[in-house]
Amino acid sequence: MEYSRVQSKKIYELVSEQIRGRIERGEVKPGERLESVEQLAKHFQVGRSTIREALSALRAMGLVDIRQGEGTFVTGIDLTRLANPIGDFVKLNKKEMLEFFEVRKIIEAGSASVAAAKRRPEHLEAMRAALQAMHRATGADNNLGEAADADFHLAIAQATQNSVLVKMMNQIADTLRDTMKESRRLWLFSEDSSLERLHHEHTSIYSAIEEQNPMLAQQLMLAHLVKVENLLIRYHQENIGLVKEA
Repeated sequence: MEYSRVQSKKIYELVSEQIRGRIERGEVKPGERLESVEQLAKHFQVGRSTIREALSALRAMGLVDIRQGEGTFVTGIDLTRLANPIGDFVKLNKKEMLEFFEVRKIIEAGSASVAAAKRRPEHLEAMRAALQAMHRATGADNNLGEAADADFHLAIAQATQNSVLVKMMNQIADTLRDTMKESRRLWLFSEDSSLERLHHEHTSIYSAIEEQNPMLAQQLMLAHLVKVENLLIRYHQENIGLVKEA
């Protein structure tokens, strides 16, 4: 008789399952805000980083929406996404993809610069939590890595303390996560890239912001975005026959 290997679950997975159960049973309804990270950590008797990972996993399933500075809100149950938590990447055409990265370079390079000048301890803590979640993410937990990646970029926007900028980033957050899902997958198959290198680039951006070096933070963010943009362009050129317009 053959036996399948028993897979032990991580703590954040157990937490996310319990919260998901509450949502499925209707104990918390669409539009309602969940308890704060601190309250959930106290309730489950786990660290705040574990709660953040659990919430990121729920967001990847489409069950919650994490709004920087506001909290975590239930979005409802999407049965198609529950069957396939990773979901299908909503592909952008060539023109849309280039325009989206153009917007990201304009907004996020400037955001990194302003964040370096205006960040507060709580902003740095949010960035560190995202970096830690990225570092713990493995290939099997790629959806968690994507969520943590997005959290890092949104935390930088929050650190600017510019409400208009934060709203703009939240408005493009879904597209941001979709493109990150594709770019992280391609990053892993790139000859000169790895999750460690990706994490290192984000850590370098964080360090510049922590050290309050606006120019360096801006340069590192721009270099990172250009690298990811070129990776996506190269993939489309080689596999979809798209050629970057002059």
